[in-house]
Amino acid sequence: MNSIGQKISLTTLGCAKNLADSENMLGLLLAAGYQITTTPQQADICIVNTCTFIQESTNQSLDTLINLGDQDKKLIVSGCLAQRYKEELFTEIPQVKAILGTGDIEQIVNAVHWVAKNNKPKSFFNTEKGYISNSKIPRVRLSGGISAYVKISEGCNHRCSFCIIPSLRGNLKSRPIEDIISEIKELSEAGTKEVILISQDSTAYGIDLYKGEWKISALLEAIATQTDIPWVRLMYSYPGEVTDQMLEVIKRYDCLIKYIDIPLQHSHSEVLKRMKRPISSKETIDKIRQKIPNIALRTTFIVGFPGETEDEFEHLANFIETEKFDRVGVFTYSQEDGTNGASLKNQISTKIKKARQKKLLQIQEKVSLEKNQKLIGTKQIVLCEKLIENKLIGRTFRDAPEIDGQIIIQDNSLENPESLLGEFKEVKIIEAGTYDLIAELI
Repeated sequence: MNSIGQKISLTTLGCAKNLADSENMLGLLLAAGYQITTTPQQADICIVNTCTFIQESTNQSLDTLINLGDQDKKLIVSGCLAQRYKEELFTEIPQVKAILGTGDIEQIVNAVHWVAKNNKPKSFFNTEKGYISNSKIPRVRLSGGISAYVKISEGCNHRCSFCIIPSLRGNLKSRPIEDIISEIKELSEAGTKEVILISQDSTAYGIDLYKGEWKISALLEAIATQTDIPWVRLMYSYPGEVTDQMLEVIKRYDCLIKYIDIPLQHSHSEVLKRMKRPISSKETIDKIRQKIPNIALRTTFIVGFPGETEDEFEHLANFIETEKFDRVGVFTYSQEDGTNGASLKNQISTKIKKARQKKLLQIQEKVSLEKNQKLIGTKQIVLCEKLIENKLIGRTFRDAPEIDGQIIIQDNSLENPESLLGEFKEVKIIEAGTYDLIAELI
């Protein structure tokens, strides 16, 4: 069997940025003539695009590799785990036959060709960390045709004391505005209704390309005025970089969804100092809400950071209870080698971290239910995106794909619900759960 005749599978772990990289790898492989299967068991060569952001994701990546190795599959490892451990993977998992760093996505065809022809392991590392694509690189959309992720930059210039990502992805590298616009226009022509802008730090977009200036406002305005995408969602806004200009642009254009994802990580100033994060959480949220009163806010917090006292934790619990965010994710601190936080004194036990996480999630569940109940009887615009057991499922502007809630539309009179997929429909909310809402078509 020649190498082109072999079947390739690709498993993606971790964040949406990894998903975008996987979509480029699949596009390059298909352009080279390789057969792709969605079932690893049917593949001759299995690619795993890995994550190692926290210990849990590292374990998931290793478990996936070991499981496929036990099936006697030839493995190619890409992504953050490969960047972090490099040639160690060859020793630890003999079935690994090639590794690619985070900046080596376009080497995937060469890696597959090597593995198909050779049994000796080979590294395809480059010195450059972090991959930033362009609109001309082939891409297979794994997120479906209705919504699409567009990576606007790669890497991060911040050095938060809990985060290993800069050492794996490098400093921030931005795509030119014109190239992003070109990709979004192509997506629009293909029927995409929602573009989700992703990066490690979206608010710092452009600082490397445009004479040290943040250009996220200019990018958002260009998308709003030069494309006809109905929904544009901004993810990963860094708290210290949310400017008045950015908020004014989001407010001005209807297509720019009134939704901001802003990972605050904590509320107490002393914890934020130890995290090497901006200490103005409250001020930033107040500014956003003042500029855009009906904004939907998603944030994430870390509990159990080294030295987090009971008083500091209670400050965070009260902050979540009083600020009433629309969406909240809570992570337990993961002690990662190579980060400043790993060497700090007063590490918190797993038991305490889990208990604190549980308490915050319970607080947010109550907040979320209260917010959802207030929506009963209101009319909402929903993007219909999938059918489950013949029920139409969609999202409002308040909900990002996969991580937020959804709208379940109950209407047994629909003869052809599939015809509504990808459409915006007006609904009336009739029931509310903690995260999901029940609605009927108007």
